[in-house]
Amino acid sequence: MITMLQAAGETMSLWTLFLKGGWLMWVLLLLGGVTIFIFVERFVAIVKASRLNINFMNRIRDFIVEGKIKEAVVLCRKENTPIARMVEKGIERLGRPMSDVQSAIENVANLEVSKLENGLPFLATIAGGAPMIGFLGTVIGMVQTFMDMSQAG
Repeated sequence: MITMLQAAGETMSLWTLFLKGGWLMWVLLLLGGVTIFIFVERFVAIVKASRLNINFMNRIRDFIVEGKIKEAVVLCRKENTPIARMVEKGIERLGRPMSDVQSAIENVANLEVSKLENGLPFLATIAGGAPMIGFLGTVIGMVQTFMDMSQAG
């Protein structure tokens, strides 16, 4: 087991050191676990969202040139990626002014980005708050050490 050298010359395991940290260590452990979960979940979501079928756009173009708009929309729904949803919205607006098509695609893009950013504000809160909790634990430990030293002396 990993050990740490104390000032008195005795060794203390990392687990014992963790337990001596008190209840704040459990809070930090929980926040660390939540952070790892959010990171992995968002990483997987972004990797899934960024996958791009190279033939997708070629098939969409072929469907539109052939006038098969419904088939193009079905292909977009089948692909089920952020890019496909944006293309689908653009296809649904074919025949309208370009500004309408562009604004519809931008709206879908904003929604997709919002979905991908899900959980990140909570992650930012943890990133800002966890060090403060750690500092609080350090201050509590220092006060307790000084109190122990004053009682011993």
